[in-house]
Amino acid sequence: MGPVMSPRPRVLHLFSGWNWAGPAPSIVDLCRQLGRQGHVVDLACGRAPEGQPNPLEQNARERHVDPILDFRLEKTFNPFINLPDIHRLTEFLDREEVQIVHVHTAHDHYIGSRAARRANSQPAVVRTNHLGAPLPPTWHNRRVIRGHTDGWVALAPSVRDEDVRTFGLNPARAIAVEPAVDLARFNPAATRSDVRPALGLTSDHVVAGFVSDSEDKENFEWVQQSFARAMQAEPSLRLLVIGRGPHHAAPELGIADRAVFAGYRVVDYAEHLAAMDFEIFPGPGSNGSCPVAREAMAMGKPVIAGHSGLLPELVEDGRCGLVVEPSVEKLAEAIIRLAQNRSLREKLGRAAAAKAKEKFDIERQAEAVADLYRRMAEGA
Repeated sequence: MGPVMSPRPRVLHLFSGWNWAGPAPSIVDLCRQLGRQGHVVDLACGRAPEGQPNPLEQNARERHVDPILDFRLEKTFNPFINLPDIHRLTEFLDREEVQIVHVHTAHDHYIGSRAARRANSQPAVVRTNHLGAPLPPTWHNRRVIRGHTDGWVALAPSVRDEDVRTFGLNPARAIAVEPAVDLARFNPAATRSDVRPALGLTSDHVVAGFVSDSEDKENFEWVQQSFARAMQAEPSLRLLVIGRGPHHAAPELGIADRAVFAGYRVVDYAEHLAAMDFEIFPGPGSNGSCPVAREAMAMGKPVIAGHSGLLPELVEDGRCGLVVEPSVEKLAEAIIRLAQNRSLREKLGRAAAAKAKEKFDIERQAEAVADLYRRMAEGA
């Protein structure tokens, strides 16, 4: 029989990354909220290359989470790097009496689970699948997960159930919990400045919004081509693009005078979301949890989503937006439909905001994860 855990076990989150991208913000926010709820939680993350700043460390400290940088946690399977990491982590787990190691990528799952099995305290290992889709049953995934996982967190029930079947996980210790959104910041009721005049937009314009990922050229081209077709049917339509992306197609498609490229926004990002009437989100891109779509929903904006990843479950066609098949024609039809039906936009937007308030609260996410920790402690 293994050691008995306390009802509020000591937890170490392990993340093999140093950039402020992908799941990093959600991991830091979860650690912060768990700490606010009285749990003893640490976060160990990767080191930035020598001479470069560590955005994850900087952002975490601003959120009052002090990351541990004692391990290299490089995203490579190199025994000369991995074995010393496993050794140092094993010593850390015993010294700090860590009872749960919560891992977030395949690499930190490998390092964390091997250290946990070597540690005298035998801490449990919990993994979060951040992909927004079931993990593929590759040889590497099976080797890392099977027999080395005590708890599982997925972003949707369908993903959880498929992961449980694929990797033979304990269904009693597998949960599905929606990723959180800062509902204080992304709040349609909050007072904020109107940025439409500065963008050359008026109250008569129907503004379709798109948040561009510079690495996701395919989705951006799909949006621009669909908008070019839709604007022919609705003269009031305008396209507001936030972020970076290949804007060169705008003149070729004839949409340059109907599109506003606002660039990368930080401080006033929520204000620019507020300027939209609806958001276009063709696909998950590099982040399967779809934070951009969730933020728009929290702002009370309906979402036109592509039929991929978590989006059908997230948007729920006809409830919080429209879900379409991946074609220029179908997306253009959805844009026209929302542009020409204000009452539908408002109805879908209200439902989106209500779902965000119910499902995307950081307290709800932290409580669900903490409950998993407690159940694992009680059944140790």
